Amino acid sequence: MRRATSRLILLRHGQSEWNGASGFGPARFTGWVDVALTPRGEAEAAAAGALLRSQAPPMAVDAAFTSELRRAAKTAELCLPGAAVARDARLNERHYGALQGVRKDDPGLLATPLAHSTQTQNPLTASELEKIRRSMREAPPAMSASHPHYDAKAPPTESLADCQRRVLACFDERVAPAVRGGRTVLVAAHANTLRALIAALDGVPDALVPKIFVPNAVPCVPSRRPTSFEDQLKKPTS
Repeated sequence: MRRATSRLILLRHGQSEWNGASGFGPARFTGWVDVALTPRGEAEAAAAGALLRSQAPPMAVDAAFTSELRRAAKTAELCLPGAAVARDARLNERHYGALQGVRKDDPGLLATPLAHSTQTQNPLTASELEKIRRSMREAPPAMSASHPHYDAKAPPTESLADCQRRVLACFDERVAPAVRGGRTVLVAAHANTLRALIAALDGVPDALVPKIFVPNAVPCVPSRRPTSFEDQLKKPTS
């Protein structure tokens, strides 16, 4: 018998090699670069699954979705051993344009124009960089074909709003139908894809989006009440 209340669980991947992990170098803007989990990140993912199973009653996941990037897919695999997990590139992390691969603490980041960008630009200011990282509408300088992480199949850059559009398309097409009928669904993805989804589901205004923080490998449930959440699932997204 199906549970009467729909439940959506959001899970950011465990610590990755570019999250500033000890022994793996400084934190970098990762985006679509396909880095792996660290041993700590793998342990975090497994612990997230144990946490779900330790609830009373245990949170039995009926369906799971993840991105095409291995740090998220491995997190889902370790969280839900033996479960079928559907991959979808629309759940990939936000594309960080020419910032991808750049150290977040690089002293040259605010001193010189970004290399491998299609845009002629002055160096980024600290304020501009903060808006790019946290706001809804600011996109990083676009990546050029000379960039070491260039992928012709990927967008050249994305704002969080751009990322949100594709995430919501995936949500409407695949995730929401799975949630309906009282099922429990896990989405294992990335900080920005989950921030974008939370902003849409919980109706967070653009001005407050910078305050949304999604920790590594901590299962989260959107705050919307079940009745309101069911209503949200039935509404088409723009």
